[in-house]
Amino acid sequence: MEHSPAHDPDGSPSAHTRRRFLIAAGSGVAVTAAGILLATIPPGADGGAPAVDPDNPRGLPEYEPVYDRAFKGLEAPLGFADCRNPIARSTRDTAGSDHHTVTPIIDRFVIHHTGTTEEQLDFLSRCNRRSSAPTFYLRNDGSVFELIRPGAKPSSTGADWNWRSLAVETLDATGAPDYTVTAVQLEELAQMIAWLATYDGRTLDGVPVSFTIDREHVISHREIWSGTECPGPYLQSRLDDIVARAREIFAAH
Repeated sequence: MEHSPAHDPDGSPSAHTRRRFLIAAGSGVAVTAAGILLATIPPGADGGAPAVDPDNPRGLPEYEPVYDRAFKGLEAPLGFADCRNPIARSTRDTAGSDHHTVTPIIDRFVIHHTGTTEEQLDFLSRCNRRSSAPTFYLRNDGSVFELIRPGAKPSSTGADWNWRSLAVETLDATGAPDYTVTAVQLEELAQMIAWLATYDGRTLDGVPVSFTIDREHVISHREIWSGTECPGPYLQSRLDDIVARAREIFAAH
């Protein structure tokens, strides 16, 4: 994803933290003189607005993630055929702007960066203005959120590549010009790639996988779309290292 989406007018970014909060609250009920229910709103700890869960700021449906190292699975609207009516997941059987028919497959792992150091889970959890939602969102502390099931098509890299790829959006640890990420993020990228390679010749979440740990199959956003600098200079320079580490992990298991 190129450029910061942090100032999207439709919402504000959530706090960057992995802490979970348990809020015990009743229901606030407003009733007219005629006894008509106007609202039932669970108050926050101070009796006001409900507390926002930083690990699910939009209150999306949660599921057990397919990727076993993921912290949480969230059903992001852009993982569906119609994000404003999220019922049918977006399938991998069409590609391109003309929506021509293709045979579903996963054979690429595409690395992106956020282009900002501001927390992006809220932005990626809605029908945002960039139509951006990857398979995975990776925070600075190495925690992974699975926003779109691997069997469904991500909305991240472009119509010619979404249908055949898994995509990860990596939260930057520093801003321009280098857009660095943390050591634990580099490690987690390698772990994800090694995990995907275990499905080579099999199916992942119902989709056939043909994937080898090399630079043909592990690519960055800029390598397939010339109009972007994503994933930034630092991550781009570390792709060979990430692939080498993924091979070590795969061989060890």
